[in-house]
Amino acid sequence: MSRPELRAAFHFRKVFGSDPDVITSAPGRLEILGNHLDHTGGCVVGAAIDRRLYVAIALRSDSGIRLASDIMPDPPVLTTISRHATDAWPDWAAYPLGIVNELLVQGMEMGGFDLAVVSDIPAGAGLSSSAALETATALALSQAFGLYLDRSVIAALSQRAENRFVGVPCGLLDQTVVAHAQPEELVVFDSALQRHHTIRLPAGTRILVAQSHVQHRLADSPYEQRVNECLGATMSLERFIPGMRNLAELHPLDVAVYGHALEPVLARRARHITEESERVRAFLDALSRDDQVAAGALLSASHESSRTLFENSIPELDALVATLTAFRGIAGARLTGAGWGGSVLAWCPDGIPKGLPERLKATYTELFDAELQVWDTGLSDGLRLESATR
Repeated sequence: MSRPELRAAFHFRKVFGSDPDVITSAPGRLEILGNHLDHTGGCVVGAAIDRRLYVAIALRSDSGIRLASDIMPDPPVLTTISRHATDAWPDWAAYPLGIVNELLVQGMEMGGFDLAVVSDIPAGAGLSSSAALETATALALSQAFGLYLDRSVIAALSQRAENRFVGVPCGLLDQTVVAHAQPEELVVFDSALQRHHTIRLPAGTRILVAQSHVQHRLADSPYEQRVNECLGATMSLERFIPGMRNLAELHPLDVAVYGHALEPVLARRARHITEESERVRAFLDALSRDDQVAAGALLSASHESSRTLFENSIPELDALVATLTAFRGIAGARLTGAGWGGSVLAWCPDGIPKGLPERLKATYTELFDAELQVWDTGLSDGLRLESATR
């Protein structure tokens, strides 16, 4: 077994006093470009990072559920199949219990189980540790109970769990990326068609991740407000553009022509979504031409739009992007994920510039008196079964 898998098995034995039946894992993800397009019918480019979350499970002979995590010092969460939706539990436990709820809603037969989580994905970093936990739990339960769920089904039920049980109206990007990613490839997800494909990361290109000290939590952020604002803009524009289905399918000129019918806030949101959709098209075209400079510039333009039009950035992320883009060898940088904290990524066509991580950390500490985490990430494969005795 790999070292992280051994750590997951060890943690399971430490907490529950026995060996797990199944161990699964899923990666964190980067949103490369396409900010907030997955809930507005647009196309998003993502990738899986080389940090993973591991779930170890063993079946029980009763209906009890016990959940434990290596990043939470609390004792295991105790509940049962029949009480899982009504008992009190910490926030993190809502993700695996949401998967349980979705499986039961779909008529799957399940008994009790013990589950332990070990993660190398920093929580609150905007790297979708939640989707990793959801999908890894779903695969582990599928294997343990013989449910035979494929990756696409796992991604969809994980999104529904987050929407309906956790209460975050997210799109399907995160679950799709962590379920279907391939090593050193970007995942292109069309949220209108619910389809994806992968493209190769250009040779020599590296992606730097800088994690701010400001934690990102969708449930406590204006995320739902932005979703509703985008819906409001869509409903207002439908009066002038019959047959439109999604905000991201419109051209920026549509917003320019009919934007007078929108409240100023909704007009800004619509501008960001439609212009971001155009940036994704231009980014994919730039990659097809191996124009790394153009690709990077589009990332920086995306961040500026997030800062001024969608208003989901914060000063810490803005400072990181400004510092990175002033550094020679960085083609572009932007926040990754929903925003309001978390991380930024930098597009480095010729590898990570020498001395950049140290300079970036020093500048950040000077500005915010806080520690910055920086790493050069490889692009990983997606959801996988690590070991199983069932």
